[in-house]
Amino acid sequence: MDIIQDIGIIGFLFFFFKGLIWLIVFALMYFGLVDRQKVQALKSKFNFWKRKTG
Repeated sequence: MDIIQDIGIIGFLFFFFKGLIWLIVFALMYFGLVDRQKVQALKSKFNFWKRKTG
């Protein structure tokens, strides 16, 4: 039972920080501190597991 609780806590923290990072990125885009093209380039670097179409 402890392992399941540990996995749950780790999963929660992972998605919490992932969501927090995306909120920060969108806020930076909204206030004009980061260009949309830079965010797209960064996002494409992290999508290495998806197939590239086109």
